[in-house]
Amino acid sequence: MKKIILPILTISFALFTSTSANAANLTVGNIIVEQVGNGTAALSNAATDIAVLEFTTSGSAIQTISFPSTGTTQQTDSGTATSNGYLNSYNGFVAVTGYNSTAGTASVAGLNTKVTSVLDNTGTVVSRVTYPTGGASGTPVSPFSGNNIRSAIATGSNTFYAVGHSSGSPVTGGAWYFNGNDFTQISSTTAGQPTNLRNIEIFNNQLYVSSTTGTFLGISKIGTGLSTTSGQTASLEINMGTGASPYGFVMFDTNRDSLLDTAFIADDRAQTGGGLQKWTFNGTTWVNNYSLLFASAATGLGLAATTTANYAGIRGLTGSYDDATGAFSLFATTTETASNRIVSVLDNGATPTTYTTLATAGSNTLFRGIDIVAVPEPSSATLLGLGFLALLGVRRLNRKA
Repeated sequence: MKKIILPILTISFALFTSTSANAANLTVGNIIVEQVGNGTAALSNAATDIAVLEFTTSGSAIQTISFPSTGTTQQTDSGTATSNGYLNSYNGFVAVTGYNSTAGTASVAGLNTKVTSVLDNTGTVVSRVTYPTGGASGTPVSPFSGNNIRSAIATGSNTFYAVGHSSGSPVTGGAWYFNGNDFTQISSTTAGQPTNLRNIEIFNNQLYVSSTTGTFLGISKIGTGLSTTSGQTASLEINMGTGASPYGFVMFDTNRDSLLDTAFIADDRAQTGGGLQKWTFNGTTWVNNYSLLFASAATGLGLAATTTANYAGIRGLTGSYDDATGAFSLFATTTETASNRIVSVLDNGATPTTYTTLATAGSNTLFRGIDIVAVPEPSSATLLGLGFLALLGVRRLNRKA
């Protein structure tokens, strides 16, 4: 089923709707992935169509949510900027970044036409925010001026964090917060701090980002908790070491002691050390348990720790943990430049050796970011239901909390 997002009213930097689109609900626990390309035109650095695709965890296609590529509600992205397009689902909302530029606009990734749309679990756009366009020295300045916007995560229907990079002076890259009216550059831009960020996540009510800049090669915290004010410093939590190239990541508190103890990170290097990385916290530091590459579909092989021909890394990554079985279900997007894939891996305590291809991108399209449809903030009735399920022993740990 293909669904077109309906036009909504432009108001200053934001675009809101109070009407419900005729859309199928997103199903909690399903996976969603951002797709770039319309299947017709070859992918280039020009703006191209984007869509959010929903699948079951076994790979059955459910629906396609297509964004307009022209007109007043257009949202596109670069066909070749592999660091762009990392959507996030959190608290019942899905944040999708892109550009307020018509399909075909050349070199779109560096334009100051950034936009973030927030969808709720009905699949409806509940806010669309266009960023200031005045450049690095404008009033107000443009977040990510002259460079890429890469990822966002919504905390409400019209509040979100976004990350990316910038060019020129002053520096307008790093992490920003939108409070429903105004943008605040929350990450510090002092010397030595990372301002070239890739993906942003929230785990245990704390902001985390991936980066590969300066000494920040891995996963870092930004400030304490969910900071909304400027000057927040980054602290490196998982040091992946020289040459690391992290994108998506997912972290878990498997023993429910309010401390994250297991992390999986997508590294896009198609060489030894890249691919799917597992890290565990030993009480003092994070330790790398394995790094696994994905064999191309044509070989019929599985996962390997050592570089050989026809293996790929990954960029998008999400997952869940079942504390009844101790197993992690992981979902990723691979790095092939054509016909890349959505793949799944089951980690049940031993190092995985196999994976499953759930979907393959069609001609002139690619998969980028991936996530699991998150549970909305529970109502009192839902809490009662969850309590009843807990009594029955049904316990599945959500990936973000």
